Amino acid sequence: MKRIVGLLLVLVMAAALLAGCAGQGGQVEKAAETAAPQSEAGERVVVACWGNQMLDGYAPYLCELFPEVEFEFVLSTNSTDYYRFRQEHDDMPDILTVRRFALKDAVLLKDYLYDLSNTELAASYFGSYLDSYTYDDGSVNWLPTCAEVDSIIINKTLFDEYNVPVPTDYASFVSACETFEAAGIRSFVSDFAADYTCMEVLQGAAIPMLQSMEGRKWRQQYESGATHELSEEVWLPVFENFFDFKEKVGLGAEDATYPNRTPKDLFSAGEAAMFRGTGADVITYPGRGSDEVLLVPYFGQTEQDNWYLTYPTFQIAASNKGMDDPAREELILDIMTAMVDQQGQDHISYGKNMVPYKKDVTLELMPEMDNLKPYVEQNKLYIRLASNEMFRISRDVVQVILNGEVNTAKEALDAFNAELASEEPGTEIVAHIDTAYSNEFTPEHGNQAASAVANTMRSIYGVDLAFMQACYVASDIYAGDYSLKDLGYLAKNDGGWPGQMELTGEQIYTLVETTLSLTNNRGAVCNDSTLYVSSGFEMDISRTEGGYQLNALTVDGVELDRGATYSFLIYGERDWYMTKVMDEIGVSDVDTTGPKAEACLVQRLVEEGGQIEEPTDYITLR
Repeated sequence: MKRIVGLLLVLVMAAALLAGCAGQGGQVEKAAETAAPQSEAGERVVVACWGNQMLDGYAPYLCELFPEVEFEFVLSTNSTDYYRFRQEHDDMPDILTVRRFALKDAVLLKDYLYDLSNTELAASYFGSYLDSYTYDDGSVNWLPTCAEVDSIIINKTLFDEYNVPVPTDYASFVSACETFEAAGIRSFVSDFAADYTCMEVLQGAAIPMLQSMEGRKWRQQYESGATHELSEEVWLPVFENFFDFKEKVGLGAEDATYPNRTPKDLFSAGEAAMFRGTGADVITYPGRGSDEVLLVPYFGQTEQDNWYLTYPTFQIAASNKGMDDPAREELILDIMTAMVDQQGQDHISYGKNMVPYKKDVTLELMPEMDNLKPYVEQNKLYIRLASNEMFRISRDVVQVILNGEVNTAKEALDAFNAELASEEPGTEIVAHIDTAYSNEFTPEHGNQAASAVANTMRSIYGVDLAFMQACYVASDIYAGDYSLKDLGYLAKNDGGWPGQMELTGEQIYTLVETTLSLTNNRGAVCNDSTLYVSSGFEMDISRTEGGYQLNALTVDGVELDRGATYSFLIYGERDWYMTKVMDEIGVSDVDTTGPKAEACLVQRLVEEGGQIEEPTDYITLR
């Protein structure tokens, strides 16, 4: 009887999938803009989203595309080490995504992830790009989505004003730099205070070496864990190139201090002719406003040696958990396919500034990136080597080069290898959590892990009430010992901001109602797992055909006083969500300088030696 019931359930699921799907990979028609909330009855699939923009672009799309699935979305830390942390607690998400990625960092997860090498999904990628994701044994766990292009942005109008030809190789690039420097205009600037810039300029200036036979061999050995040092044959020329680049461009100690905005501000003011940037920056920083800007490649010794550096918007993988069930295996692969097929990539490439790694995806490029097309056709798009230690050590070494603390390529190579040989900090046990709390939403108790974090933040801030999106808590809270690094994996820190203010009860009602009504916006609610957590007050909410509706707000069961004033903490996406709801309630005096979620946990558990607050039943969901 159990077998018959099981078979019937499989058939029902398959029928639901087939009824809603069409075309290769079981894909359905394009999803509607707004997804109705899901019930608790469907197949539960946990999707870890590396950032807010992914939650914004994918969550409503997937909810509409797979109405039979009960999705749980969490905002994860942008590191494969986050998944190591969850695997240690036997709590791997079903679908994993990450932006900062290297096979080397992911190798410890290999036995826990699904091998995609023999799937139609993997076969839809260009082989030259799939090489970067293939282990020595031929297995493939991760696949890239569309590529963010990282290279040199030039102000073509400024070049024309000074009669400087657009560079076509390294020699003409150097000549252009010398002309602008002589005219009192910075030739090339970048935010070398950022680890990603140090890594990308270092690699971008040396792609021909990294693409050589020895370079490919070294990268495969490094990514597979077979070597823990840079190859002198490959990397000594890389550092020689960078020293030459530093000298010819005129980079120095001041450049080592530039944060993200400084180069962009100089470029926008016409005070710099070029800066390292991405396709997204071409849209956001168009020179002095009406200038013509172009994204040109990193220049090699000849035009044939020019390359663009790329990095995927994110990588995607699936846990082995539950994949021994054929119906669930098919469902997970269908969801992954939906995320990276034409429709899926359209959801994250809306700026027309990205290029695909897949054969069956075509993404339109804006005119400023037309010169990229021949490189796309020739597959001259190098995927950056982006292990966690590459980010960290590239910054350390580039900083000492710019500051004049190392003066030769051999010294720089030795400094890099010395750090590669040292143990990464952050493994010391600093805290113990006594009680575990689940991150799964239930209509009876809400999200207990998120409630515990919200209550802890309210306690530390000393405010009356707090309000945060539940998916910022990125996993269960596990009982046991924690290192400082592992504490950081409990709550998403990159995209979350605190906003402290004074609100009336009437304004709080408007804030919650506005939040529940948001669509096509970061911070919008699309299903139960993306609902908000209230601390210090309770929410009575009903599901509707198109979303959620607020019925009442209470404090200890008594209706929230609309005329009273409360100290209030909101925690969420600052630039899109917080700005939107603050406009609706007419509040501009918001303090966003307080500690983020991770810092609050460190304060309570490490600095105070205490425990996080207990969760509360903060929601009635009808």
